[in-house]
Amino acid sequence: MELSITKLGSEQTEESPEKDEEGSESTMDPAIWGRLHGELVDRILLCLPIVNLYPLRCVSKSWDTTIKSTSFNRMYLEMESRGPPWFFMCSSFNCRDNTSAYDPVQNRWHNFPLTFLPAHMRFPLTAVKGLLLVRGGITNAGMLAICNPITRAWRELPPMIHKRLNSLVGVYEDKRTDSYKIVVAGGTCQGGEYECTTEVYDSLTNSWQVTGNVCKEFTVRITWWTSKTVFSDGALYCLTSGRPYSIIAYDLKTATWNEVAVPPPEFLSCSFLIQRRNRLFLVGGIGPERTCEHIYFWELKQVKGEKKQWVEVEKMPHEYFQVFFKDKASSDLKCAGHGDLVYFYKDSHTQVLLCDFSKTRTEWRWLPKCPLSMSFLKFSTRGLFLDPTLDVSS
Repeated sequence: MELSITKLGSEQTEESPEKDEEGSESTMDPAIWGRLHGELVDRILLCLPIVNLYPLRCVSKSWDTTIKSTSFNRMYLEMESRGPPWFFMCSSFNCRDNTSAYDPVQNRWHNFPLTFLPAHMRFPLTAVKGLLLVRGGITNAGMLAICNPITRAWRELPPMIHKRLNSLVGVYEDKRTDSYKIVVAGGTCQGGEYECTTEVYDSLTNSWQVTGNVCKEFTVRITWWTSKTVFSDGALYCLTSGRPYSIIAYDLKTATWNEVAVPPPEFLSCSFLIQRRNRLFLVGGIGPERTCEHIYFWELKQVKGEKKQWVEVEKMPHEYFQVFFKDKASSDLKCAGHGDLVYFYKDSHTQVLLCDFSKTRTEWRWLPKCPLSMSFLKFSTRGLFLDPTLDVSS
């Protein structure tokens, strides 16, 4: 396949483009392109956006081999210009057909249908190492799969030791060993009884291990797949989905569960945990009698001379709050955060609001319209963070 380079305009070069006998612009000599050093070709490819890069495997067998290689993917992951992770939005109950991704560097959305997954694999759970973790439908609820939306590679994980429904699921990435772990706890077994065990999947061994028990009180409170989890400072924190809200933590080293002694602020609604620079934050609404009057950020801090407590660090400006809460009894505001970026959105598919802590002064702005908001079908949505990768091994 010949690769042609067309000059973009006379102002970009001192010489006019050469014309062939028919008057059309000449193409680059394939023999010259073919003599480019392999490392130079790799550097050129690495400069391309990932959504444009992966389809270039079709150009030649050598490019296919290069782009799919472990060394090339490692170089891509080490590039400083890659920017923050993408924000994936998908239907909470059918990510196969309804998934879009926001690229904060290009400030644009991409459609990412996951139709390469089997029809029964459609419930999104979480993301780790550029991979999405999904589970099967009701008849296949014990089945989990991992997939790469960029390469469209996927594989089913080994069966859990204890088959369970409505369990808590959290992930932990170990950058030291280039691996990840999946923590599953609680849930109910087929007979309807609570499953009071914790299992951990290790991507290095591709196997599950029962690491211990969960007391029944905790099991009851975390037995909903809507419970929110976040990993921070060696522990997996879970904000329970039922009122009164509570926070429970799983220590990966000791394999034990404990309740966080500091209670979250009272009268919480629309609450979520986020991790920022390995620090734990709580985001939620405050108001009397289950209404919401303000959205706050709190950080769990060790106050000098006192015990840890939730300290207010930010508040959503009123002009943005009004857009989400025309009705103060509304309760479908959602939040997802990673690093310095925090996104707010609703199931009703309104605009997505970005809170950017990377600036000297916190910046708030609306994103371009998400493709999911243009659908006539309204559905529950879930926001996940994914660092695009070319890894095909999953």
